[in-house]
Amino acid sequence: MNKSEIKKQLKRSREQLFEILDKLSDEQLETPGVEGNWSIKDIIMHIMLWESEIIKLLWQAQQGLHPTTAHFAQQRDIDQINADWFEEHKDRPLDRVFPDFAGVRQQTLRRIDSFNDHDLNDVKRYAWLKGEPLWKWIADSSFAHEEKHIVEIRKWLASQ
Repeated sequence: MNKSEIKKQLKRSREQLFEILDKLSDEQLETPGVEGNWSIKDIIMHIMLWESEIIKLLWQAQQGLHPTTAHFAQQRDIDQINADWFEEHKDRPLDRVFPDFAGVRQQTLRRIDSFNDHDLNDVKRYAWLKGEPLWKWIADSSFAHEEKHIVEIRKWLASQ
């Protein structure tokens, strides 16, 4: 996947998400139970925190460093990371969540712009990716992740 395709996917997933969110009240955004105890606001925080990790991973990759992101946390599994982040951010005010969410996406786009298509696709470029291209890691922590949660949000809204 080239840089242009990644950026199109980022735009598309965000547009799909906001097609849903723009129709909801603050109360609906903060109602728990969408996914487990999580509200839509909590899901937005969750998406944003994982995307923040990919920003750090991209920066570290450019510096020639082995990433120290949550993706590589040896002592904690993903469920524990997600639970810890939920506890840490569940009380974050809604009016702070969305500007941060937008800001993280802007940083993602800037980081992606700093890579060339070869580096995004070369499965041997970054040994720590264990044979996967960098673009897949970007997708998994951004637009593909967002799309997964969009499905869950739609299911929850349909059940209301």
